[in-house]
Amino acid sequence: MNTKMLFAGRAPVQFLGFVFSFLVLTGCTAHTLMTANKSYPMTNGEQVVAGVDGPISISRDEYGVPHIRAETEHDLWFAIGYVHAQDRLFQMDLMRHLGLGRMAEWFGEEAVPFDAFMKSFELQPKFKKAIANNANAPVVAAAQAYADGINASVAALPDLPVEYRLLGVEFEPWALQHSMSSTVINSWAMSQNLPQELVSLMLRRELDVRTANNLWQWDEDAPPTDAYWENLRQAEVGSLTASFKGMIEYIWGVDTPNASNNWAVSGTRSADGKPILANDPHLPQMAPSIWYAVEAKGGGIHIAGAMLAGQPFPATGHNEHVSWGVTNLMADTMDLAILERVGEKEYILAGERKTLREVAVPVRIKGKPTQTRTVYHTDLGPVITELSGTHLVSLRWHITETTDHTGDMFYAILKSKTVDDVIEAAKNTSFIAQNLLAADTQGNIAWQVFGSIPKRKGFSGAVPYPASNPDYGWDGWLTGLPGDKNPERGYLHTANAKPKHPLADEISTAYIPPWRHNRIGDVLSSSSEHTPEDMKRLALDWYDGHAATRIPQLLAGIKPGYNRCSEILSAWDYESQPEDAGAAVWAVFQGALIKELLEDDFGADNLSLYLAATISGRTVLDARWQSFTPDAQHSVHRALDATCRHLKTKLGRDSSQWNWGALHRLNIKHTFAAGTDLLKKWNMPEAPYGGSHNTVNQSGYSWHKENLDATWIASIRVVTPMSDPGKGTFIYPGGQSGHPGHRHYKSLYKKFLAGEQVPLFFHDEDVRLHADERLLLMPAQTSAGENVAQVN
Repeated sequence: MNTKMLFAGRAPVQFLGFVFSFLVLTGCTAHTLMTANKSYPMTNGEQVVAGVDGPISISRDEYGVPHIRAETEHDLWFAIGYVHAQDRLFQMDLMRHLGLGRMAEWFGEEAVPFDAFMKSFELQPKFKKAIANNANAPVVAAAQAYADGINASVAALPDLPVEYRLLGVEFEPWALQHSMSSTVINSWAMSQNLPQELVSLMLRRELDVRTANNLWQWDEDAPPTDAYWENLRQAEVGSLTASFKGMIEYIWGVDTPNASNNWAVSGTRSADGKPILANDPHLPQMAPSIWYAVEAKGGGIHIAGAMLAGQPFPATGHNEHVSWGVTNLMADTMDLAILERVGEKEYILAGERKTLREVAVPVRIKGKPTQTRTVYHTDLGPVITELSGTHLVSLRWHITETTDHTGDMFYAILKSKTVDDVIEAAKNTSFIAQNLLAADTQGNIAWQVFGSIPKRKGFSGAVPYPASNPDYGWDGWLTGLPGDKNPERGYLHTANAKPKHPLADEISTAYIPPWRHNRIGDVLSSSSEHTPEDMKRLALDWYDGHAATRIPQLLAGIKPGYNRCSEILSAWDYESQPEDAGAAVWAVFQGALIKELLEDDFGADNLSLYLAATISGRTVLDARWQSFTPDAQHSVHRALDATCRHLKTKLGRDSSQWNWGALHRLNIKHTFAAGTDLLKKWNMPEAPYGGSHNTVNQSGYSWHKENLDATWIASIRVVTPMSDPGKGTFIYPGGQSGHPGHRHYKSLYKKFLAGEQVPLFFHDEDVRLHADERLLLMPAQTSAGENVAQVN
């Protein structure tokens, strides 16, 4: 297998930028680019729409946040769909095409492998069946009203967004099951350990059990590499299939999911005696921003929060009684299963002879005839290796074995009145597994893990498992998942770290080391007078506890003043500000030392593969790094020398110019602008950035890439005081509008860089006071003056 080519892969943003740059070079887009504003939605005045119960008021504040007032619950969800389509239509449609495996219809033949793999799961009929069997009629009705609102909004747009016109494609009506497609993408992106399993598979010849432990076991208490690996790694398997490589390029790319924070303090630790909840999920960024903020009231519901475009229910937000937020649990919901072959298309599963199922996948391609690709499936899932050798490898993904009720859960949460209601809602099965944190106005705080997590039999999930042996497999789903309520210490917090719970090792072997978790706990325990402003400051914290622990260990025995890099590291205060030299030296030094330790053993290509699956704080430097060198001090010396050479080359000989922000840039790009300079204005302005994987204000980077630019950062920050949820605030790195050039396309970005948050207005008086625009949706059969006062 050519590991270097596989993980030189383009992530979706890069790939689509490449496609679009080709279109630009062919000269077919100049006029369209000049008319981007012709698709801006109507946000002032009155529009007549069919399918609503009564008049609906949609006012937008100075930040572009829509505030909806409706008479019925149906109209509330209709209006949410309406504003989503007004502001984020192309983004939500792109997620729909990703989740349904329909990218080649827009972007041509390069997307065929991805489409073939994704469509082979046959999720569309699974979604339809799940909806048909869903006995929760109000949820289905809400999803249908949301879909109807989307379609009505598209019909009212003056033109489709500029991206459609550039691609020369049309919008297809939204069906209620389409909102589940982005949940599939999130399930893939949030599941842990697939990168490590895949790297272990591809490096299996060099990776015996002892070496695997020395390389991967960052947590001393984690289970060791499964003993069966010593024999299983000798299996002869074919190269990865084109379809699976296409899946990796589109959704995984080279960034390993690695961060999120949330926390809540009880009244015993707040200045006003009521809980405060903060949610701080981290994700890779692109423009337009991932989240979309809405406040809406109608039909007995009053909510404010942030949603993913294309999904009706807020994943983080509040009503009048409770607030909630989610972070990644780091659960392992995928496995690579290695199966013995006993014929060209036969295999052994749990001791029984089986025949591969050939899934013929028709892939529609823009401008070309439909192609049919075959993806072989075992009873566990798609085969990801060619049919050669003694064994094949199949991907087992929990979404094929459970029913998603994420929407039911969030619908129940938004109607909750206490944290007990929230915990009860979290019992639903779900394609995603998360930490759910909640607080209520009665003074309670609670944490609950939710999601469908496989219960493994006979193996840890750290490396591929021998699925032909009946002693190994899945045995249902984990129950009794971790949670807590009103702890005596007065706070709850999650940061992707391993929970102190008997099921921790069964949930995952790929937790994030506890540097952020420890820092948040230290700050929360330091005061009994916390305020919302304190919570905002904590989200901006750039202290690197990982560096504070590891640097003295790595430099032990190194002569003081060995070189300029060692001097900078020794004097650093571990604050990873953009202007800090220590943060720059530390980032480069880690990469240099890893290369020094592993390149001779694994080779340059395999080292690149390993780096694609690692993050700072979870590398060989946090495991048994000294086992990879006969002379640890010599290796550190060589890495320090290489670090100084690199910094002199990149930033000049004057070490006063070696600041972190010069190497570590925040560079958020529009999907199409990644591959061409023509659309630079569609990107967020590039900026020097601080932080690391291990700071509360997380800002990950990858040594696998050509630069150390920020990849995973805070996708949204939310702070909600339960003394008055209407005083909640939020911020994310972009703006509400998805239309390039619109005044709300970048309107929150400068405030995000400045560490500020903006109000999420909730009370009627505040909404009226800050209304910047107002659109009135009128039912086709109602005169303009009827019942308008009820929704003002």
